[in-house]
Amino acid sequence: MSPVSGIPRLRVAERGRRGSGARRVETRRKGQVFRYRAKSHRDLPHVVKFSGGRSSGLLLFTLLDNRFLDPARGDVIIFNNTSAEHPDTYRFASNCKSAADRYGVPFFWTEFQTYEDARNGEWTRLPAYRLVNEEPRTEANPDGFHWRGEVFEELLSWSGYVPNQFGRICTKKLKLLVTRLFLDDWLTSKATIPRLGHYGEDSRIDPEVMYRRHRRNGGSVPEDIFRKKRSFCLSRPHTRPEQRYEDYSAAWTPSSNQPEEDIGGEASFGARGDEYVALVGLRGDEQPRVQRVESRSRSPHAEDYKGEHVYMPLADMGVTRDDVNAFWGKQEWDLALPNEGSLSNCVFCFLKGVSNLRTVLIQMEPQKTGSVSGFGPLAGTPCDVEWWQRIETTYGRDLHAEHRTTNGKSPTDFIGFFGASNDFSYKRLAENRDGDAERYGDTLLPCDCTE
Repeated sequence: MSPVSGIPRLRVAERGRRGSGARRVETRRKGQVFRYRAKSHRDLPHVVKFSGGRSSGLLLFTLLDNRFLDPARGDVIIFNNTSAEHPDTYRFASNCKSAADRYGVPFFWTEFQTYEDARNGEWTRLPAYRLVNEEPRTEANPDGFHWRGEVFEELLSWSGYVPNQFGRICTKKLKLLVTRLFLDDWLTSKATIPRLGHYGEDSRIDPEVMYRRHRRNGGSVPEDIFRKKRSFCLSRPHTRPEQRYEDYSAAWTPSSNQPEEDIGGEASFGARGDEYVALVGLRGDEQPRVQRVESRSRSPHAEDYKGEHVYMPLADMGVTRDDVNAFWGKQEWDLALPNEGSLSNCVFCFLKGVSNLRTVLIQMEPQKTGSVSGFGPLAGTPCDVEWWQRIETTYGRDLHAEHRTTNGKSPTDFIGFFGASNDFSYKRLAENRDGDAERYGDTLLPCDCTE
């Protein structure tokens, strides 16, 4: 993969200036200056949260080419795969990893998975992650990444319900949780992540016992619905093998930033625990998202972010979408998706808003009938609205079937990805009914994901 060019210059200030407030970078077009909020942050492991998009890619190469990242410090780049991205996103992420390898900083692809273990005398499924390589999973490449929605569906099958704009379990579990579980292992500076799960060949979970536990915990979902929702999760691998970092990143080397004490072989976050610098690719023209992340990072109640110190260099440099697109327009390779971002992130993400989803549907309908080199047919995958319709039907909440009553304000007895406040659904999107954009345009928010 050819190297990138025209990367912004950025240097670390030797000493911070008092009174600089939240602004860490002087927005000079020549020689941007990066300032740590605290001197101690300079020595913490730096974690680049690579999303697979253009802005994230520009941030990555700005950090790499300016030598901001140091593997000896424990620095690492992470791409959390949801299995619901467009094939071109995976190609772009793979190209970025190939180009980044020459800088010698470890770059890992991770995925959410569950495994079986005993808790309180009963077998259950617990959340974990696995490392994957940057080629699609096949029988010949069992350690490759999933792209047909398997990871996303395993989460919904495990949880029993779908995310919505007020409860984004997809972001919380597929990205935030996976990152923290990865760092639990990474910050111990070991060469491997441990095996998880029992040693039996088959699942040890009894669905009847699992359902009784559901009822003991106050659940009221009928048993047939409960079992149907959990079946996919129970069909997934029930163990995670021990994995060596060097098998998934050629740049891996032992870190010298060994913590003084490990608890139970894992890192510990929070008071007097491990800390790290997180680098996120939000831009200067995304201020609502930037401010939300800054507010979150300062909150003492943000359990998922304890020990994390967030920096957003592109936002501080005033970089805009136009700047990002201009940068990638000069490269020999780019993300082969529309510049306006309609197909970025999970292809039919419910947070994209009605108008954007309709645009996605129009763009993807011709594509799903073909086969993508290296991947295969797109029909029946997250690139196909019918996949989302099936997932919503299977894992949404049918209040009538669950014998629940509503407060009378909900227009529907079914709660899917779009919540209970309206009756929009992927089925309605697929049917392309007239007037939906006008009817739902003010009730469904556009994408505002901040992780």
